[in-house]
Amino acid sequence: MKRLLFIGNSHLVAVKAAWQVAAPGGFDVEFFGAPQRAWMRMGMLPDNSFGVAGDFKRQRQITEQANGKPLVSLDDRDILVIVGGFSAVEAMADLLADCDVPDLRDTGAPTLLSEPLFAKACLALAQGELPDPGFHNRPPVILVPRPAPAESCLTSTNAGYRHWHRLAAAPVGIAEAFDIFDTALTTAMSAKGLTYLAQAKATRSAIGLTQAQYLASGGGTQPGEEKKRGDHAHMNQAYGATVVAQLLTELQ
Repeated sequence: MKRLLFIGNSHLVAVKAAWQVAAPGGFDVEFFGAPQRAWMRMGMLPDNSFGVAGDFKRQRQITEQANGKPLVSLDDRDILVIVGGFSAVEAMADLLADCDVPDLRDTGAPTLLSEPLFAKACLALAQGELPDPGFHNRPPVILVPRPAPAESCLTSTNAGYRHWHRLAAAPVGIAEAFDIFDTALTTAMSAKGLTYLAQAKATRSAIGLTQAQYLASGGGTQPGEEKKRGDHAHMNQAYGATVVAQLLTELQ
């Protein structure tokens, strides 16, 4: 019996729902999650637990309401699965919208990055996504990244999606560029003893967005609210099922 602990922000919801439906045998599983505003205040604590320290009373209360406790012990778990974060997908999309890379992308962009410089940029972004050092080089830790925004973001005119619109207008080389970036993320995490599960290629569009079919109910651009950012970030149970499939392959 493998003892798993899932921790994460709101992106844990889709994974949890899919895991519970699949109900894979041979696992003793616990889920510990909280909304992003509380998640940002969470960290490793001296007693080998994870959660919100006492100084952040409101975030601690939110976490306790969601889980029945503000902290979770890491002592009795064989494998940790951390869901949400670790992707820098927006930063990479912004970079690619402004830059060309020889033999990868030639769109007449204002900046030309050499292949070595692009590789260095990928590595720098990847290293910036490393989790709390307390998770490094310990019993298996698997990282599940926040998914890329859904394709539905292209229906929004909000400035926050401007780089995705620019990529959609010139998609050449984008899928390959994200493959290179995922490799950089995997390498950076592996160097710290972490296992990185890149978002499944089958769930992504030609420019790296998550396919619209995986968007959670209630998300997307609402009629008359095209200028608003909207929720294009949270995915549904079907997306969670793709993550669970990856996890089971890794665990087995």
